[in-house]
Amino acid sequence: MFRRLWKFYSLILLIVINSCGISSAQFSTDLFYKEPANDNLGDVVQFLREYDREASDTCNRIATAEWKYATNATDFNRRRMKEQQNLASKFECISWRRASRYDTSRILENNLRRQLDRIVYQGKCGLGDEKHLEITHVITMMKDNYNQVRVCPYRAGQTNLYSDGHNITSYHAYCDLRLEPDLTSIMERSRNERELKYAWTEFREKVGPPNRNTFMRYIDLANQAAVQHGFRDAGEQMREVYEDPDFFFTVQDLWTQVQPLYKQLFSFVRKGLYIKYGDNVLRSDGPIPAHILGNMWGQNWRNIIDIIKPHLETPDITGEMIKQGYTPTKIFQVAEEFFTSLGLPPMSPEFWRNSIIQKPNDVYTQCAASAWDFCNLLDFRIKQCTQISLEDFINSHHEMTHIHYYMQYTTQPFIYRDSPNPAFHEAVAHAIALNVGGPVHLQKIGLLSSPISASNGNSMINIEYLLNVALDKLPFMAFSLTVEKWRWYVFEKGPVGMNSRWWDLRLRFQGIIPPDVRTSQHFDAGAKYHVISDQDYIKYFVATILQFQIYAELCSAANHIGPLHTCDFYRSREAGRLLSDFMQRGASLSSSQLIKLITRGKTSRLSVDPLLEFFRPLEAWLESQNRDESIIGWSSNMDDVQLFQYIGFNHATDNLNLRLNKLLTIICSMLILKLM
Repeated sequence: MFRRLWKFYSLILLIVINSCGISSAQFSTDLFYKEPANDNLGDVVQFLREYDREASDTCNRIATAEWKYATNATDFNRRRMKEQQNLASKFECISWRRASRYDTSRILENNLRRQLDRIVYQGKCGLGDEKHLEITHVITMMKDNYNQVRVCPYRAGQTNLYSDGHNITSYHAYCDLRLEPDLTSIMERSRNERELKYAWTEFREKVGPPNRNTFMRYIDLANQAAVQHGFRDAGEQMREVYEDPDFFFTVQDLWTQVQPLYKQLFSFVRKGLYIKYGDNVLRSDGPIPAHILGNMWGQNWRNIIDIIKPHLETPDITGEMIKQGYTPTKIFQVAEEFFTSLGLPPMSPEFWRNSIIQKPNDVYTQCAASAWDFCNLLDFRIKQCTQISLEDFINSHHEMTHIHYYMQYTTQPFIYRDSPNPAFHEAVAHAIALNVGGPVHLQKIGLLSSPISASNGNSMINIEYLLNVALDKLPFMAFSLTVEKWRWYVFEKGPVGMNSRWWDLRLRFQGIIPPDVRTSQHFDAGAKYHVISDQDYIKYFVATILQFQIYAELCSAANHIGPLHTCDFYRSREAGRLLSDFMQRGASLSSSQLIKLITRGKTSRLSVDPLLEFFRPLEAWLESQNRDESIIGWSSNMDDVQLFQYIGFNHATDNLNLRLNKLLTIICSMLILKLM
């Protein structure tokens, strides 16, 4: 009897062990033995010296391979890129295993401890080789599914097509619409509500359900990795990089302060959309259907400004650039002159020789603008298929800001050649973009002839500029918070009901609903690439707040007087010195220390005050425009909620599975912590 019970117990234990990602051999030895931690200071210094050299070489090889594929997307270059990515992944895990042997709690030197912690806490190497390979494969599979999606073109009355086999054959021969540029262009430019709904729905039908079950496996593996790295779940591990123990609540509090401004903008936008599409599409006091906002994800509303403000009189900066003979090279030369006017160095000969600033004719090049650091302290490049437009003029400054950031922190060890969290790089680049895209700066460099007064922030040209910026920034904040709140929830609670949770959060934070019924078989969060590719997204929320803090401080250093949005710190050496000092630190300082440096001691925390100050003239204008609205914000009813709050057929089974998963997670955590 005892032997039968022991066999049963052993079988159950083996199943649990395997579910936790622990091999039976590892359990039999490691559960009762842990290699003693190393706290030898000399060993730590030697390890970090070796890591610095090897990590730089690895980074250079992978950047070179990725650049070759991005600028010449052949199958050969793709294979070479994958090879280098696999080697980099192996190096990352070897480094993690070596670094995790050191007991950082007994290392008193802050700099050494910080370097080790940056190696140990991130990544998923704690899974072990087999599981690490699996999660890499899972993520790659989801990305490949995403990138291979093709959609058929919309045809009016196309529901009748499917009764005619001949029409189906000829129709599907043209089913080659990609997300970029085809579907993106439709969402931005089409004003046919049925076509917009079709593009929105078809893309999600193709990209969501095929990745749904794979994503559930990803959640399981990511949580296992997080536990191995000392966290409760993968959401907590992702938040760790922001170095704020209350970060979960910090972002919520920051959004609460911005939300009144967002609701004013939302109400103004809804009024224009209601006039355009009528009550067959949306209610005058309700949420907005996601497909009519000019963007596949409803994260940026700039493309519908012609609907919400039909008599816009925005100056034609692009036309003026063409008139003045701007070329891609001249755009980047003007960007370079902006930075040298601040006292920063010019671009190197290597930059001008190696960068690609216009689309080549002979090879396929990925045209998304990007800045590249080849990790050898010399080679920095930009890839941008530049068009003569205001948008690419601003983009050139944005990307060149990243290059200056790379150049400024070259004196740091490799582990510090980055920003302390992913938000800082984006925040600095966007702070520069805020400056160069403003009417005052455009007038100063001769691209805007209309008279602009830096002391009069309420002129119509300034209001229209602020409206454009708000349509870009504020919905993006709400969307990025939604993405990450959803992901943190799924990591903590499990995947049951994850699609209804997605739309619940979108309604709560953005006031957005789906255009049609969504069920548990859909996976609408997976329509965002960052979700299925395991990329942090809250960085964009933080970067939006931080960019206004940085912009305000650079304006203060330049002794700006007047409304914040009329500032131009062009040619200010004081602003340049502050910016340079900030960027030189890389990741050697914590987030709070770096904020304290850029604000010159005024605060060490994120603050929305500069953002609200920037938009204050617009907020007053929106309040006057919305004075006849019945509600500022949105009211939801049962019809809205029933679009996604369905009662699943297997609801009881889902709840049982969720409880079993929670129990298994607790057991796994206990076993893995014992192994550690």
